[in-house]
Amino acid sequence: MNCPYCGSELEHHDSFGRFFSHQDGNKTGDIFICLSGRDNTGDCKYDGFFHTFINDDELHEGYPC
Repeated sequence: MNCPYCGSELEHHDSFGRFFSHQDGNKTGDIFICLSGRDNTGDCKYDGFFHTFINDDELHEGYPC
C-alpha cells in the first residue's frame, strides 16, 4: 500500500480491533504510517497515520475512532 501524498510504501504500524480478553479477539483493521514524511527522509509533507478496515481496502487518514 502506498502513501496517497508521495507514493512511498507505507509501513504497517499496528492492528486494531477487539483484542482484550473480555472481547471476541477479532481484528478490525490495520494502521499504517508513511516513514518518508515521519522521518523527513523524502518529499512527503504528511507525517501522520492511515488506517484500513479488514473488509475495505480504502485508505483513511488518522487513527480509527
